[in-house]
Amino acid sequence: MAEFSIISDAGTALLGLLRESLCPDPVISPESIILVSPSDKNSDYQLGLCMYDLRELTEYRSTTPLHTENNLRERPPKPLSLYYFLFMNNKAQIAAGAEMEQCIFGRAMQALMDAGTLTLSETNPYLSADEETASISLLNHSFEDKTKIWSALQSPYQVGIYFMVSPLLLSSRVKDPITRVTGAQVKTTLVSSPGVLTQY
Repeated sequence: MAEFSIISDAGTALLGLLRESLCPDPVISPESIILVSPSDKNSDYQLGLCMYDLRELTEYRSTTPLHTENNLRERPPKPLSLYYFLFMNNKAQIAAGAEMEQCIFGRAMQALMDAGTLTLSETNPYLSADEETASISLLNHSFEDKTKIWSALQSPYQVGIYFMVSPLLLSSRVKDPITRVTGAQVKTTLVSSPGVLTQY
């Protein structure tokens, strides 16, 4: 079952996908693609991956508890959706120029579309079969929604690629003991009436 690291595992898997697809062309070095916030002014990178939101995927929610070893019952995992965007570092953007920036975004979008899913077992080998993959969906945010995101990050607006990864199943740490039924007691009542003996 996926532990709390499932969120960071998703980020690591995304980095692996992007680095494999974009390097060495059009991005020369894999280390130039990193997890970072646009407000971080000290990082030296070319393409940044930022998680800007995290939500429960309510339509995927389950109320059925899981039975584990040692007669324990675990609360069902919480299905999550992670929201990301890709953006260019301001310094790298100026150095590369508009044409190269568009090439990088085109290749990055192509990589996300072609993959379609994110394989998490490469970063977390302990996941069960239903947790190994999560879908990658491109998001069509309005320009107003995008500017709100950048405003919340206290950064000037930049062009970026917005997408969602889901579902990610975050396990619970709450485990309750299971009380096994070891026997049953049956009570029999005899009711008599004139000439009739009835058993219930």
